[in-house]
Amino acid sequence: MKIDRLLEIIIYLLNHENVTASVLAERFHVTVRTIQRDMVCITEAGIPVYSNHGKNGGYSILPSYKMKNCDIRKDEQQIIRKALESLATSYANETLAGLIEKYHAVLGNTGDQRIFFDFGIARENQKVQQDNLALEQAIAGENLVTFLYRDAEGRETQRLVQPLAIQYKWYSWYLFAWSVPQKAYRTFKIARILDLRVTSKRSDKKHPDVGLLMKEADQAYSDTCITIEVHFMGKIKGVIEEYFPDSRIEELSGEKSRVWIQVPPGERLWKALLLSLGNQVEVISPEIYRNELIETAQNFLSNYDI
Repeated sequence: MKIDRLLEIIIYLLNHENVTASVLAERFHVTVRTIQRDMVCITEAGIPVYSNHGKNGGYSILPSYKMKNCDIRKDEQQIIRKALESLATSYANETLAGLIEKYHAVLGNTGDQRIFFDFGIARENQKVQQDNLALEQAIAGENLVTFLYRDAEGRETQRLVQPLAIQYKWYSWYLFAWSVPQKAYRTFKIARILDLRVTSKRSDKKHPDVGLLMKEADQAYSDTCITIEVHFMGKIKGVIEEYFPDSRIEELSGEKSRVWIQVPPGERLWKALLLSLGNQVEVISPEIYRNELIETAQNFLSNYDI
């Protein structure tokens, strides 16, 4: 729509000192003549746009023209801005990019940067990024999607769901959805989704607060966790506190301590973390998890001639 383009042009000019008509035409996928007509409309709307002629010519907005925000302190503005920019390092989204442009335009220069965030680790491979975008569009359009899902054991099943939200947690992107055949809410790891297809079909199922539904699903999942008692040497206490934050630690006699960690069913990360600590740790109970860790270590060693 023209009004959307005009607004985007104004925001772009607010964030750039001098922009040529050809650059604007390329950015907004229109002709130079259209940009020239847009500039007339913007000027008539009261925005002080002026043009520079010559080799380095282009369009600019008067530096004295400001869009002020009096309710947010400069340090708060900086945190909000950096949070938005950092989110962009992990999630490819055109709406987010546009929001960052608008926020720059509204707040202007907030002073020297003091806080930095980098969530680049959250940006999974290109396939996950593409699936995220497709799911986002399906959520907005309330479309059903189909895909082949491969679980942690490698089993593949065909799924038909109504996507409700995507969420980054546990170092991965997840889809929260309503499973049509099962008539239940389910959570899927997006990296395990194969052959994702957005259909033209829609679900007539009405859903309450999705955020609350996700919290209830997380709580139900947490309720299935098993508590594991692990003994460790005191010199790696800092590592244990880093890997298992908020877990209860108790000192034992000698140089040993123990910690109780919550392990979700089917989760493998805890094994990798404990195995990486070698003989500095020992799983005490429950016995089934102790034996599971022993079996994992034995299977790993069986690949080597030792």
